Amino acid sequence: MNKQSIFVAGGGWLGAPLAAHLVARGHRVVATARRPEALHELTAQGAIAQPLELDGGEVSAELLSGIEVLVVCVPPGRGEQSMPFWQRLQPLLIAARAAGVQQALFTSATSVYGGQVGWVDEGSDTDDSNRSLIMLDAERLFRQQFDGQATVLRLSGLVGGARHPGRFLAGKQQLAGGLEPVNLVHRHDVIAAIYAVIDQRAWGRTYNLASPHHPSRADYYRFCARALGLQQPQFVMSQDSPRWCNGNRICRELNWQYRYDDLYQLPELMR
Repeated sequence: MNKQSIFVAGGGWLGAPLAAHLVARGHRVVATARRPEALHELTAQGAIAQPLELDGGEVSAELLSGIEVLVVCVPPGRGEQSMPFWQRLQPLLIAARAAGVQQALFTSATSVYGGQVGWVDEGSDTDDSNRSLIMLDAERLFRQQFDGQATVLRLSGLVGGARHPGRFLAGKQQLAGGLEPVNLVHRHDVIAAIYAVIDQRAWGRTYNLASPHHPSRADYYRFCARALGLQQPQFVMSQDSPRWCNGNRICRELNWQYRYDDLYQLPELMR
């Protein structure tokens, strides 16, 4: 890959190691965070750290001067927000376009498929629930602003590092859907997929990211809790609305593969 200037908005659980990955491969990386300690971590990794608060206020185009690729790893937040997620992102995208940024990548979520049952892929119907629309509206904003040069990665449940699946449900009782499949993707694979998109200039695409391994919720989360020595969750062994997320399109189109295609072999589970 030719060395590029890449702007990573959201230098947190995903954005910070992504920035480090890009720096290690020789790219100039500007990465943002809100907390001083996060900014210091980004600087230590070799990125140019910049404070940024996405609150719908104006963002200076100067912040993105010389940037070729914008990567947004900002989660929408939980609970009631003061303004819609897309509206919080809009000033950043307007500033990027004003600065001449040509390509963008947005990390969305497979929650856009809402209550769909069975196998879902990038061609499946999306949902019109509030949870789905939060991400769909943001996706549309990226596509509109970057006119065919924005790629969307719809991420399944995220694991890796501090997000250990053994802690997700440990000790909980009477959990529904014990026979339903899990849809997860490891942080390493998300970072590798983002790099593949940038490297191959695969713009204007939409890809699901989900490990091809889909064990049952009961089997998997009990195993993960045992790996940490925590109390195993207890499930109602039902399958009320099973959904399998197909994340294979990116493999076919970019000649890419998941490193963690066996969710029992995650590094966090190997003790």
